[in-house]
Amino acid sequence: MTFTTIYIVFIVLSTIYRLRRITRSYSVEEKPAKVYGHFIYPIMLMLYLLITVGSIFEYFYCRYVMQAKPDVNLIISLIGLIMYVGTIPVRTWSLSHLREHVSGDVRINEDHKLIKDGPYQYVRHPLALCVIIEVIGFTLIPNAYFSTLIAVGLFLPFMLYRIRLEEKALIERFGYEYIDYQKRVGMLIPWRHKR
Repeated sequence: MTFTTIYIVFIVLSTIYRLRRITRSYSVEEKPAKVYGHFIYPIMLMLYLLITVGSIFEYFYCRYVMQAKPDVNLIISLIGLIMYVGTIPVRTWSLSHLREHVSGDVRINEDHKLIKDGPYQYVRHPLALCVIIEVIGFTLIPNAYFSTLIAVGLFLPFMLYRIRLEEKALIERFGYEYIDYQKRVGMLIPWRHKR
């Protein structure tokens, strides 16, 4: 069995997983809420698709069209797979604690509660961390280094912007309670720190 065959199976399984995740997220009934940055989710989705489809294209184009046929570094591929698959339990854990507050947009519900348990006791934005690791891991599996650069150069700064927008919204809603939470729990790095 060649790497290409295994990679195609991975792409199919990954696509099924993502489609199930997307349909589940749209099946949740949205509550009345204040939305910050209506443009956030479409841009995030576009970048996500650009990077994932781009990494697939990069692999097949370099290998079969350009006939470059570079050997795939299996250690890098394994690191990427561990990053990608490793986010699934953390994402599930995070979603189980957010429940009705899950949204692609930066949305503060009228009955919004500040979640500080589960993974949120270790980092303030575990879902954003999962998405960042997932995207970078996906590009490393086929050794699509150009796509990895796009993920780090475009997607990561955009996610950091989205996090800042969400933090402003949470400060507006919860005030000092959220500021105190910021002081005790790291944004993306899972250790407690003092500011």
